[in-house]
Amino acid sequence: MQKTDYCNAGFNSIKSILFSLLLTAIALPGPVWSAQQAELRENLSGFYSRDGNNGSPARAAGNNIYIKFFKDRWLGLLFIPYPYAIEVDAPVISKVFDAARKQTSSAAYMRGKYGLLSEAATIQIERYGYLEDRIVFECGSLSPCTIKLGRDFLELIKPGVINEHIIRYNHVAAP
Repeated sequence: MQKTDYCNAGFNSIKSILFSLLLTAIALPGPVWSAQQAELRENLSGFYSRDGNNGSPARAAGNNIYIKFFKDRWLGLLFIPYPYAIEVDAPVISKVFDAARKQTSSAAYMRGKYGLLSEAATIQIERYGYLEDRIVFECGSLSPCTIKLGRDFLELIKPGVINEHIIRYNHVAAP
């Protein structure tokens, strides 16, 4: 065997090692990203409560806002008038979502007491889908709203005239 054959053999070994490392680097992020996606799925139990409910954001908006995911890709946005909303407990909010969902099999805006509240609340029920790592749904504006999920929270991203509005909601466990 000549000296050049040893050099070529060494070069080919290095080349195959580098190629293996490159394939590994490309292949690993896919399963890791997929595992993260699987962990950050919408939570069908309980509901999400907007940061600032019972505080100055609720006073300014005139209501507390809650989001709940239902099976078959439905979601509800519940608006309970402030300051009455301070008196409403989490189990009642869950029951209101369920009662409203039973009243419709399609997208809807509904207002009522749902047999559970002493003041009328408004609920919007919409279908949602997925766009990459986000949930997308119609939210009454020109562009759809998106939801970015985190661990025990979500961020609702509403389109605005100048900037997007990002509103955090914290998960409230099912009572």
